[in-house]
Amino acid sequence: MKNIFLKTFSILALVLLPAILFAQKKDGPTKFALVIGNANYTGLSPLANPVNDANDISAVLTHLGFTVDKVLNGNLEQMENAVLRLKDRLTKAENAYGFFFYAGHGVQSAGENFLIPVNANIPSENALRNRAMSVQMLLDDLNDAGNKLNVVVLDACRDNPFGWSRSGSRGLSIVSRQPADSIIVHATSAGQVASDGTGRNGLFTSQLLNNLATPGIEVKEIFNRTGQDVARVSNNQQIPAIYSQFFGTAFLGDIPADFQGYTVGQGTTVIIGGRNRDPAKFWSIGASIGSSFERPWIIGTLHGTLAPLKNSFIEVGFDYGAMSAESDVEYFSLYPFVHLTFFKPFAEKLGAYAGIGGGFMYNSYKFNVEGPLVESFMLAAATADVYLFNMIDISYTLRTNFTGFSHKISAGYVYRF
Repeated sequence: MKNIFLKTFSILALVLLPAILFAQKKDGPTKFALVIGNANYTGLSPLANPVNDANDISAVLTHLGFTVDKVLNGNLEQMENAVLRLKDRLTKAENAYGFFFYAGHGVQSAGENFLIPVNANIPSENALRNRAMSVQMLLDDLNDAGNKLNVVVLDACRDNPFGWSRSGSRGLSIVSRQPADSIIVHATSAGQVASDGTGRNGLFTSQLLNNLATPGIEVKEIFNRTGQDVARVSNNQQIPAIYSQFFGTAFLGDIPADFQGYTVGQGTTVIIGGRNRDPAKFWSIGASIGSSFERPWIIGTLHGTLAPLKNSFIEVGFDYGAMSAESDVEYFSLYPFVHLTFFKPFAEKLGAYAGIGGGFMYNSYKFNVEGPLVESFMLAAATADVYLFNMIDISYTLRTNFTGFSHKISAGYVYRF
């Protein structure tokens, strides 16, 4: 029997090790950023800090795990091509976070915002659409990408540098058509002007850098704190505008270890043990008690799970049985299971889902304590599980060696991490 156990565990280790490594590699969202800093304008007044802003934001985002595409002193073609690259990356990646940052000149026209390339020759307001980058075009592209979260930060709310600008068209206008699952931040309120700053960075970006670099802050809190800091430092002369259509929870860097988590997004992701995951993607350890309503009557279970693939997981554990219609029966089983999630009716509020799976089991029975040992391998087993509140496991298992069937119903506690 000892040899059988050693062989079984060796096989399980060989099977599960690649899955464990794969699960660790795939954990967490994929993150892409586009950072643009325009300062050296040829036909307009140059700006002091946008290149520094872009370089410093890029460094922080890279530290947070973003793949960053940076454009410094870009023309219109360079800026628009970079947006298309960002869209393409976000479209192809699963559960991706996108981050767009722009520092430079920006203007509004008829309620629409435009970002100005460094070589722009814009003799009239009508030329904006062909010679500047439309912010709405950017937002539409991000919306089409369909990724999990997009953050757009515009430190472009400076004085309109064009002589043809109309009275009152200062800064940027409010956001009219905002993508779903997005957070858009302007360095100051609509129609107001942001300070270019007197140090290395613009006033807004200097405060944003401090909060981006602070570990363990949820994304909406990053911008709430930045808004408070900018208002405080400017004596309420500059108040950032935040437009949010993101109702979930996301961390741009590492999730703090003490964050317990709750349902986010549309219920398809939960934060478990400090990790942002699909409800069927988790590690767990659990204990259950149940009955086969036959020999043995009571079965205690200790089991662990890991999830190498989306909506599936592997479970390994053992049962120990007691009590039976026949006296003094000891029972033990070792089982590997593979489950597949097929139903998540309560995912948004309860984190609950159901699953079905199958596997193989090794069973041993010992009669009358000192009696003979009966060993057998179950050739097949199927189970259906429902998890409630991310911790209560209710399962039904049907086991067979094709000469007979046994049934097991159990309930227990599952700890996910």
